[in-house]
Amino acid sequence: MTQPLDCSSYRFSDRDEYCLRAGIQSSDQILLIPPLFDEMNRMRRMIVDMMRILAEHDVGTILPDLPGTNESLFPQHEASLEVWRDALKTCFEAHQGCSYVASFRGGCLIDGILNNLPTWRLTPVKGKSLLRTMMRTRIASDKEAGSIVTMSDLTKKVKNEAIELAGNIISPAMFEQLNEADITNPNTLRTMRLESDSQPAEGKLAGSPLWLRAEPDADPILSQSIADDLEEWVKS
Repeated sequence: MTQPLDCSSYRFSDRDEYCLRAGIQSSDQILLIPPLFDEMNRMRRMIVDMMRILAEHDVGTILPDLPGTNESLFPQHEASLEVWRDALKTCFEAHQGCSYVASFRGGCLIDGILNNLPTWRLTPVKGKSLLRTMMRTRIASDKEAGSIVTMSDLTKKVKNEAIELAGNIISPAMFEQLNEADITNPNTLRTMRLESDSQPAEGKLAGSPLWLRAEPDADPILSQSIADDLEEWVKS
C-alpha cells in the first residue's frame, strides 16, 4: 500500500514555509535537506518515493521547502546559504521529533547548523562545483539564443546585480557564498555515494545520478537503496 503524505510548515521571515512529511507517527524522524537549485527539481520525485518506502518501515521523514524554492513565496533574489541555514534551524525547532539529518548533494553545504545530530549524506558537492555547472548551463542557453557570454562575464556582472543561472536568480551574496562554500564534517557522519562513483565513502548505493539528467525523473532502484541504508543507519 502506498504510504500517504502529510503537510506541515514552519514560520520563517513572516512567512509559512511548506514541509512534506511521511511516517508522521513514527518515533524515528529524519530531517531531509534537499539538493540545491535545479538538482532539487531533478531529484524530488526520487526523494518522495524514498520517503514513502521509509514510512512503510516505520521511519518518518520531513522534507522542507527552503526559502525561495519550490512553493515558497520568499523572494528568490534574497536567498543565500546563510538564509537557508537559518531556515533549517527554524524548521528543526518547529519539528521537535527529528533526531537525524539526511542531506543530498548541495544540501550538504547547509547541514552544519545541525551538527549535533547524526548526519547522513549522499554525494556531497562543493559550492563552486554547483556554481560552475549552472554557469555552463547559462552559457549554453545564451549561445543557442545567439548571444555569447563567458564565465568571466557572468562573474563580473554578479558583483553588482543578481543574475539568472539555470532558472535560478543568484544574488551577489549567494554567488560569493557558493564560490567559497566547502564541505564541513559534522560530529557523527555517514557519507554514501553511488556504485559508479570512485570517491571514498562509507558505502555505495545502486542507482543512477539523477542530478545529471536533463529533466526530473524517478529511479526506483536509487529510492530503494537509499531507504534501505537510512533504515539500517537509524535503527542500528
